[in-house]
Amino acid sequence: MAQYTLHQVMQTLQQGWGKYVQHFQALSPDMQTNFLEDQGFEDFHDLLAHIVGWWEEGLRVITGILDDPGFQWEERDTDNFNQELVEKYRSWSEVDLLLHFENVRDALLGLVAELPESAMTNEDIRDWLVADVIEHLEDHHLP
Repeated sequence: MAQYTLHQVMQTLQQGWGKYVQHFQALSPDMQTNFLEDQGFEDFHDLLAHIVGWWEEGLRVITGILDDPGFQWEERDTDNFNQELVEKYRSWSEVDLLLHFENVRDALLGLVAELPESAMTNEDIRDWLVADVIEHLEDHHLP
């Protein structure tokens, strides 16, 4: 795994994820449809549910580690967890999910702002931040 800094995580949260919804909405309807098909999601709502759910899980794990160095987290089956997330947020309105997306992004920004750079030496914290923030944006990179 490449070396990343908290600054890079913060930049990705602020710039990449901070503009993600607007960038998607600026795409033509055909480009939106093609992108979502390529990503394996029926609609943008499901993609946001997937993103937010993984952010929530990352927040849970990282705060668990910070609160208790002996904290143990269980590896999740990715496909099953993704399905659970889509179902969890299915009844949410688009407006509520977009607001939640921003609230969880703000919570991540707050967490990262409070972390000392030395937190990146903790393999679990570093791996969750890199996977949830940087690599996840790369996985769902918009055209």
